[in-house]
Amino acid sequence: MSEQGSTTGAGCGLAAYAIVLLGICLIGLVGIVLSTVNLLSMEAESLSQLVHGSEVPVWRLQPMRDAGVLELTEVPLAWHDESPERDGSTVCALRASSVVRVHGGEAQELDFLEIQDVSAEVSQDTVATVTVTGGAAPLLCHFGPGEGAERFVRQLEQERRGPQSG
Repeated sequence: MSEQGSTTGAGCGLAAYAIVLLGICLIGLVGIVLSTVNLLSMEAESLSQLVHGSEVPVWRLQPMRDAGVLELTEVPLAWHDESPERDGSTVCALRASSVVRVHGGEAQELDFLEIQDVSAEVSQDTVATVTVTGGAAPLLCHFGPGEGAERFVRQLEQERRGPQSG
């Protein structure tokens, strides 16, 4: 009878060890899942930020090329995606000598020399609208909170002034 009791005890120890290993494995898997979700959410946030064109995946610049405002190897100085799908279908961008907005396959472009005024207005604490006037119709760029509207205005003003006013 004592032999049977010791076998049962050894089986309980093995089962407890397996449970501990299973717990460690589950903790590791939960960690992997949480880090993946965090990484993907950070990527989704960066998709709407104002960035240099070299940081934008090539496929997201394609709508600008299709609209005829970017050459094959050209990248914008600043680029902001306004589209809800974050697919590059509605963007505002700065080029070397102009500001561009592409929406629905159509491009609106203002040369820096044509620009009369640049202003940013925050409405409802959620959307900042940058208005660039100087052409037939104002060019409007929409930014969410923290997406870089102020930086866009500063960079546009700096690009308009040119390198001589560093």
